[in-house]
This record gives sequence, structure tokens and C-alpha cells, in this order.
Amino acid sequence: MLGLLLRRNGALYRNRLFLRLVLRMGPTGLIAMLAGWITTEVGRQPWVVYGLLRTSDAASNHSVTQLSISLALFVVIYFSVFAVGIGYMMKLVRKGPQPHHEHPPTHPVGQEPTPRRPLSAIAETFASSDQHH
Repeated sequence: MLGLLLRRNGALYRNRLFLRLVLRMGPTGLIAMLAGWITTEVGRQPWVVYGLLRTSDAASNHSVTQLSISLALFVVIYFSVFAVGIGYMMKLVRKGPQPHHEHPPTHPVGQEPTPRRPLSAIAETFASSDQHH
């Protein structure tokens, strides 16, 4: 709500206190996700602890091989997604902000350009930028 109010007043990118707050809020999405996962996992254990379900009935009946393959796939997939994301962000950082004379604005006179989707200001693809470096 504060962001909407500041945007309406034209001060969204000039309010240093708000920008510092937003920067510090970055990890809260990850923290919320981990807190939800921990809550879910902790919520399962009381059934075993309080004698309503035996531990042997609550344990998974998978072999070590099946669990190892599952863990290995999980690690490979998540590291791949992480690597692609970091690579893309580094590409954006290397490119840096573009001067208006290289990419003339296509917005009506008197209005500031506002992208309607994430990273919509990026005009080139991975393939075309790799040829330049």
C-alpha cells in the first residue's frame, strides 16, 4: 500500500527510506517458504510421538537407491535453475542501463515508460548477446 501511495505521488524511486525497506524485505519470501515447510513437517510428527501411529508405519518404504536417485535429481534440477537464473541476472548487470538514444522511448509524450511485465525492457536474447562477448 505504501508503494502504491508513493507511486501515485511520483516519489516511489526517490524515497530512500522506502527503498531501504524494500531492499531488506528481499529474503522474506524465502523465509516464509521455509517457515511453511517447517510447519508442515513439524505438524506430521505429533501423530507418531503421541502413540496414534507407530514410527515403523510412518517411515517410507523406499530403498536407499530410490531415495538417493530422488535426492540427486532434486539437487541437479535446483542447481540448474539457480545457475540459469544467476547467469541471466549477470547478463542484465553486464548490459547495464541503456541510454535513451540507443533505445528511443515508444511512450506518449509526457508519460514515463513503465514495463508491464518483468524484464520487458530487455530487447535481445541470450544467443545474440553471447555473440558479442
